[in-house]
Amino acid sequence: MARLSPRWTTWTLQTIQHHGPMRLADINSALPWIGVHAMAQIVRRMQTSGLLDRPQFGVYDLTPLGCDTQSVYRALSAWHRTHLADDAASLAEAERVEDALGRLRGKGTIPLLHALAQYGPLPNGALRNEAALAAGSFHYRITQLQTDQLITRTSPFSGRGSEYTLTSAARGLTPVYAELAEFARKSHPATRPDQPGATAQQAVRASAAVRRSPAASAELFSHVSDPQPRVPAFVTALSHPSRIR
Repeated sequence: MARLSPRWTTWTLQTIQHHGPMRLADINSALPWIGVHAMAQIVRRMQTSGLLDRPQFGVYDLTPLGCDTQSVYRALSAWHRTHLADDAASLAEAERVEDALGRLRGKGTIPLLHALAQYGPLPNGALRNEAALAAGSFHYRITQLQTDQLITRTSPFSGRGSEYTLTSAARGLTPVYAELAEFARKSHPATRPDQPGATAQQAVRASAAVRRSPAASAELFSHVSDPQPRVPAFVTALSHPSRIR
C-alpha cells in the first residue's frame, strides 16, 4: 500500500504502461493537471520505491515490479465497479483504482477490516484493541470507514449493544487482499547473501561478520592473519579519555 497509494501513482504507471518509455515532459503532457515540479517528485519517489527505472538519461519506464501492479489494479478496479458502481459509474479506470486505494490506505484500515472479517461484529472497545489505535485516531478511522461504505453500525437495540460489522463491499475485498499480498511478496523477495541476486555489499558484510565472530574457524579462510599486539589499557584510556570502561 505504501508504494501504490500515493496520489497520482496509478495515473503515472498507467500512462507509461500505455505509451511505453517516456520523458518527463511527455508524462507531463499526458497528465497536464499535474505540475512540472510535482511530477518530478512523483517519478523520483516511484524510482526510489522500485516502480520506475531510467533505461537511458531522462527516460522513464516501468520496472518488473511496476508491471506487476497491473494485476493489483485490475482487482481494485473490478471490486470498485462491482460494489461502488452506483457512486462512480462514469469514472475512468485509473480514477476507480485511486478511489479504491484511497478507501484502504488510511492508518488502521486494514487491521480493522481484518478484525471484523475474523471475529464478526465487534463493539467499540474490542475493535479498538484489535486495531491498536489511539482513541482519537480510532474514532476518526471508524467514521471514515462508514463514509467509505466499508463498515456499518448495528442497532443498539439488537440486544448486544452497538457493534460494527463489514458491509458487502468490504466482504468483497478478498481478491484484492490476495493480489496485494502477492505484490508485497514480490516487493520483498527473501534473499540470503549466498543466493544469486544478493549484492556484493551484502556478501562483504557477511564475510566481515564471520571474521569478527570469535567462533570463526581458521579453515574458513585462505590464510590466517597474524595476531595483533595487545594495547595496554592505560594507553587506550589516554587515547580516549572520555570513554567509560
